[in-house]
Amino acid sequence: MENIENFSQQLKYLDELKLYIQKEAKEQLKQYRPDPYESDKTDQINAALAKAQGDYPTINTNRNNRFLFNQYTDLDGILRAVRPALSVNGLSITQQTKIDDDKTILVTTLRHESDQFIQTRSRIIPSKNDVQAYASNLKAMKRHDIMSLLNITIMEDIDDDDGELDMETVRQERIKGVAPHADYSARKQSFEPITEQQLKDLIEDIKGYEDIAEDLMKRFNIQTLADLPQSKYNSVMRQVRQFVGIREGK
Repeated sequence: MENIENFSQQLKYLDELKLYIQKEAKEQLKQYRPDPYESDKTDQINAALAKAQGDYPTINTNRNNRFLFNQYTDLDGILRAVRPALSVNGLSITQQTKIDDDKTILVTTLRHESDQFIQTRSRIIPSKNDVQAYASNLKAMKRHDIMSLLNITIMEDIDDDDGELDMETVRQERIKGVAPHADYSARKQSFEPITEQQLKDLIEDIKGYEDIAEDLMKRFNIQTLADLPQSKYNSVMRQVRQFVGIREGK
């Protein structure tokens, strides 16, 4: 009888050990399993997004870029325009930041009422280590990632009355060849980014003017100033120094 009880206890111990091993194995697998950018199935969210895209209204610009003399639509304007189309099709957008290996990552997720999701992620790299620069870079990346995930295009209308003065400045700067986007052609430009020293010089020149860094990243569609094309460095620096001089009354 005693042998039977001992055997039963051993079986119970083995069962508990098996459950423990299975639990530990699952935890270990989590460390090696890639964090998915989308749910296992995406058929319903794909269909819903296709319908929502057909319902997007024309999105016009609502902000003037004081540095690069163009117009754009801010994050609030974009979301106000597309939310009705997303909502009626059971879609929503969430954005949150997380820390991964000491890197700040912006996670933008398109969610469907079926629990299916599609996600995009971008690293937040402010031009300098302070709250203002961080907030500026985060805001720019939120706008960029939402437009990318939802495939949003903006109706640029820089020739309206509000932008006419800026457009005249653009024309004059192009004639002088000092505008950062003067004669810009993707086919003719090198994709080699600026050097580390050039980056340091640029950051030094715009120190205290985080909006200039944000405007540059928007204009050249880059995530950080380090990605600025080297072929545009000289014209950008000339324009930056002129603009900073104007602000400082020089």
